This record gives sequence, C-alpha cells and structure tokens, in this order.
Amino acid sequence: MSRAYLIKLIKTGQRFMGWDDDTYRGWLEKQTSRRSSTACTDAQLAHLVDELRALGFAPPPAPRAKGGSGPGHPTLRQWSKVEMLAKRLGFTGMDDPGLATFCRRVAKVDTPRFLDARGISHFIIALEKWLASKETQPQPGTPRCPRQKGKS
Repeated sequence: MSRAYLIKLIKTGQRFMGWDDDTYRGWLEKQTSRRSSTACTDAQLAHLVDELRALGFAPPPAPRAKGGSGPGHPTLRQWSKVEMLAKRLGFTGMDDPGLATFCRRVAKVDTPRFLDARGISHFIIALEKWLASKETQPQPGTPRCPRQKGKS
C-alpha cells in the first residue's frame, strides 16, 4: 500500500474511533514515539493500521468499478448518463434493485454492471423513453381536460 493510502486509513480510523486530536496524538506517540503520522516510516504506518484493526476499525470497502475500459465496454459518459437518468426516475443509484430488474427486462443481463456497449445503448434509450413517458403523463389530482371558461 502506498504511504498516502496508509495515512488516509489511519485518519479514517481516528474518525471511526471518535478520537479528538489530543487522544489521537497520544495514541500515536505511544505506538511510534512520534506525534505525527507523516513523521512515521512506512513500516510504522502499516503497524498503526494493524493496531487500529485490532481495536475494531474496519476500513471502508473499495468502491466497485463500473466495468472495464476495453473495446466493447461502456464509456464513462454512458455510465454517467445512466446514473443521471436513474436518479431522475427515482432510483437510489446503480445498485438499486429496481434498476437491476429493469436492466434484466431491457438488456437481458442481471445487473447494469454487466452491460456491454450495445446493451448500455439499449438501456439508455429505454430509460429515456420511460422518463419521457413519465413526464408527459398528467400528475395525480389534475384533471385531464380542464374546463374552458365561457363555454357551456
């Protein structure tokens, strides 16, 4: 692991443990005889991360990649378009079970993560059509044909 990543983990562990700055620096000094994580060696930083894990700190999971970047894989622009459309339709994100169900129906894959370039194109078109139909439907509680004044 890189030095910057180890320091980031230690700082995240500090927040996880709920330590203020004095408590953190006291613990740091007890473990390494230094009061700053940037003054520690790489081995000391790795030791600090191990100590935090022993105290119950679990680093957050790494974010899942959206897919590959080779030929035939969706582009980042396509992924951002899907995310934007999904949010406008009321989904919570790319891991929303409803979006996965819609993806199964449209692109015939279990989750949007498995979409290829052709599948994501079909998926984007389907999301756009769904959004367009949702926007053209009258809102609940509004009359379909408003009465015109002056005519009986």
